[in-house]
Amino acid sequence: MSSIIIDKPSIPTWLKPVECEKNKPKKLWELHLIIPSDKDSVFGRRVLNTVPESGLFSERVKMTIWTSSSSPGDFSIDTDVDGERSTGSIDMVVHIFGSAIRFDPMTCIGEENVDGTCYEGGWTMPCMSPKTCGCEGLSGTFSLSEL
Repeated sequence: MSSIIIDKPSIPTWLKPVECEKNKPKKLWELHLIIPSDKDSVFGRRVLNTVPESGLFSERVKMTIWTSSSSPGDFSIDTDVDGERSTGSIDMVVHIFGSAIRFDPMTCIGEENVDGTCYEGGWTMPCMSPKTCGCEGLSGTFSLSEL
């Protein structure tokens, strides 16, 4: 016959509950787009709530749109903003719905400024009518500024 010896553990085997660290509130970032045109430039602006210090983000927002001849706040358009923020750079895809450019998203690539409070860069999108137009596509500038 064999016997089993059970030793008393020298350290407790139960785990202490994990104390949750207070979540840091995420900083808000404001996206500005400039869509140049021969007649009137178009501007877009919206605050984004989901931009992390680094990593992926995705958000659907109502972007405020106006032109050189109208004032901000006249109307807003549903817009998807998906991207990745990393040290020194940001890559985003901005897809505006309910407009002439709704079929093709804007690809935005920007660099961080010296103090880390703003990303600036350019966006591009393919030609909207390649069969009839044949242009190189559209391009413009954007900025993403910390509020």
